[in-house]
Amino acid sequence: MGTPIKVNLEKSGDAKPRGSNASRGAEEFPGTDSTNRQGWIARSVFLFRGLGLLMRNDKMNAIKSVIFFLVFFFIFGLSDPDYLYAKTKKETIHVQPGPEEGMDSHIAKGPSEEKKNFGESETMGIGKGDAKRILIRFDIPSLPENATISSVQLQVCLAMEYFFDEETVLYLHRITGFWKEKEVSWKSNQDKRDWKEEGGDFDPKIETVTSLIGKTQGWISWDVTKTVKDFLDGKYVNFGFILKEHYCYSGEILFLSSDLGWEEYRPRLVISYETEEIPTEPVAPSVPSTEVFPNPFRLAEGHTEISFPNLPSGTSVKIFSIDGAVIRTVEEEHGVAKWDVKDSEGNKVSSGLYLYCIDTKKGRKTGKLVIIR
Repeated sequence: MGTPIKVNLEKSGDAKPRGSNASRGAEEFPGTDSTNRQGWIARSVFLFRGLGLLMRNDKMNAIKSVIFFLVFFFIFGLSDPDYLYAKTKKETIHVQPGPEEGMDSHIAKGPSEEKKNFGESETMGIGKGDAKRILIRFDIPSLPENATISSVQLQVCLAMEYFFDEETVLYLHRITGFWKEKEVSWKSNQDKRDWKEEGGDFDPKIETVTSLIGKTQGWISWDVTKTVKDFLDGKYVNFGFILKEHYCYSGEILFLSSDLGWEEYRPRLVISYETEEIPTEPVAPSVPSTEVFPNPFRLAEGHTEISFPNLPSGTSVKIFSIDGAVIRTVEEEHGVAKWDVKDSEGNKVSSGLYLYCIDTKKGRKTGKLVIIR
């Protein structure tokens, strides 16, 4: 029955809302879509307030206003607010060992059973007026350094369906000494070595409880989050747990052990944790290096067009106004795309800041253009 330890890893991504992806009805400059809208709104409010203050001063001329706008745009305008948020990943690990790696057994009080070992039984019992107790231990897997444990559940499956007329409380304690699964008994933790106290050495402090009432079947859980954190932090040695009831239930409650042939119903430890990933700025796409020339474009220096050299075949270049509207698209010819500094209707564009986007089969590259007439 040698089945290796079973560890299931479930992943789910969780990030802060990034806004709607609904279309605005017009083509926009990359990075200005609705996912960034809140950041742009905040920046715009700040910008317009600043410009309003400048315009109140009659001595402030248009050039200073433009400088103010350009400084604001370069510092804030092209930054992505999503970089300010860490993305949280939620993960869950199921530790569910089989017969070879599993470590669980029950111990029983009484003349005929107090020295008997039940480590190879497929069932484990609790009850009989606390004359039967379960010992169980899991090897806790290592977690990422930045992991934050949110929940740890110890889960054991009932061997049959029960009906409890009154509430039956099952206690979980932390075991404080070493024991061996194939040798442990009510009197001894291993062969020829007795417990300090019969029935197991454990911390009298109750770590957690579970109550059973009415019709009960399937998995029973104990929240061991705090204790497992203490194990990982080195506060205690992980000798496992002991499950017992409070002298009230005269019957026996049977649970399934790690020696069970049915793999899915063996005891398990379910660890849920979160990790934070702070996204880095995206790496520039793999597109050919190109230097836009002239930039800035100065009519007084005799400039007549702006060139985008070293482009692969089929490349298109879109020119955008500062508010993200497409004003012209030019196509590559013989490795170069040229813009005559006019809009799609043939009108000369005015002085100011413009954006461009080079689209190739390998990726996209964006940048800024300055027109000075």
